[in-house]
Amino acid sequence: MAYINQEILERYISGEELTRLTDDNNNGSVNITVLDEAINVASNEFDNYLRDIYDTLQFPFPLPDMLTQIIVDITIYNLYKRRYRLDMPESITKIYETAIDKLSKISRGEIQLTLPKKSTAGFIKINKTDSDRLFSREELDKL
Repeated sequence: MAYINQEILERYISGEELTRLTDDNNNGSVNITVLDEAINVASNEFDNYLRDIYDTLQFPFPLPDMLTQIIVDITIYNLYKRRYRLDMPESITKIYETAIDKLSKISRGEIQLTLPKKSTAGFIKINKTDSDRLFSREELDKL
């Protein structure tokens, strides 16, 4: 689910810049397919951080400004990455890292949102794997 669109994105980056970042065929206009792909990738990354805690299907459109800014920053990073993968501007990388840091804090509960949370009734989240066991199943069966 895309949380932003071209209109919202153009509040943060000029149409000329979007054209420069997306126009692979030198048509002189924004390539909507490339732009939509960058927006979808950013929206999916956003979802991956928040879907365990928040009911992202119930999020309003448009999102609150802080969340919109995060998705815009990730989208712009994705557009720059496809054009300048080997020579990324440091400022774009820093902005992306800040956006991801905010998403991490939201997912850990350090930043609270006033958006619908998922129901946690009967839900326990654990961080243990089979490799964390002190005793194997065989050792326990011997007791």
